[in-house]
Amino acid sequence: MLENMPKQHANHASSTEEGFGLMISVISMQLINSTPDQSQTHIEHALALLGRGGSKDRCYVFEFSADHTSMSNTYEWTNDGIQAHKPDLQNIPAETMPYFFERMLKDGQILVDDAKLLSTEAGGFRDELVRENIRSMMAVGMYMEGKLVGFVGCDLVNRQTQWVEGDIRQMRLVADMIANTIARHKTEEQLRATEAQLLEANAKLAQLARQDSLTGLVNRRGLDECLEHELRRAIRAKHPLTLLMVDVDFFKRLNDEHGHLHGDEVLKAVADILQSHFKRTGEYVARFGGDEFMVVCPQSEPDELITQAKKVLARVRLLETRLGSPVTVSIGVHSDVPKATTTTDDLMREVDVAVYFAKQCGRNRIEVNPKAQSQLATS
Repeated sequence: MLENMPKQHANHASSTEEGFGLMISVISMQLINSTPDQSQTHIEHALALLGRGGSKDRCYVFEFSADHTSMSNTYEWTNDGIQAHKPDLQNIPAETMPYFFERMLKDGQILVDDAKLLSTEAGGFRDELVRENIRSMMAVGMYMEGKLVGFVGCDLVNRQTQWVEGDIRQMRLVADMIANTIARHKTEEQLRATEAQLLEANAKLAQLARQDSLTGLVNRRGLDECLEHELRRAIRAKHPLTLLMVDVDFFKRLNDEHGHLHGDEVLKAVADILQSHFKRTGEYVARFGGDEFMVVCPQSEPDELITQAKKVLARVRLLETRLGSPVTVSIGVHSDVPKATTTTDDLMREVDVAVYFAKQCGRNRIEVNPKAQSQLATS
């Protein structure tokens, strides 16, 4: 068709088309390469290119609520000397501008060449244009999977124009690119949120897998992991590693005489006492078996551990006044600087020997594994 135009007009049209194509290319490249964190900057820059390229005063993006009962101005660019309105245009109810909402939902676009010529049925929409001194405006719908989710629009303030097909086409291209960008970013954000939820869920599952449901302590599986880690660390650093095994005395008889619910209360109470006395960094309290507990104490002073164990004995004896039945524990202690060949099974056997001695010697007492007697003061 250019061959039918005068040469001057043809050159102008060609130049305009080239400028428009360059602008669309720049906008497209920026939006395609943008990340969710950059969306505000890149979308508003796209609106700035659209505004300056078409000599507009204000360009913006509105997004509808899912049920189309309200809309909010989410992105905005204003030309020099033009007031921004985004902060004032949040959660605008459909009932305040029914004409605008109905037209957008039905036609997917609204063109206003001169706001002064709008009919009275435009109501709140016309009032808003007058309030902002807008003479001409255009809004073109943004669609995601066939659903209207918002629109890209522009205003002319204190001046008016008659929109032509080129203006509409330009706006529609930009609206499609921004809609695609918003959709992509929402998908990426949803994926990140889902990944975060999965990581959180997996962490909770891992915690539950390592936690005893009755007492809240680390369970046998968690104890094995913890002890393996502390053993390797003690071997590397040549530091002492101490284990305490705590066995509730006559627990089967207690269950038989008072019931399993009472037995559970005893176990929870003993667990609470142990946690309150062994809570320094690196110390772990675990439920080892049915009525047995294990305390892992890396780099602890032997005298301090014996003192703490004696306090545990005393506090457990006081449970009788609260629980209504005599409760005592036998505590075995093993401490040593592990060798490179030491295994967790070795440590378990040694501390088990210590608690066996405590039971053989009358229960309700602390016994230290004979191999470690030289390292621990039991006075």
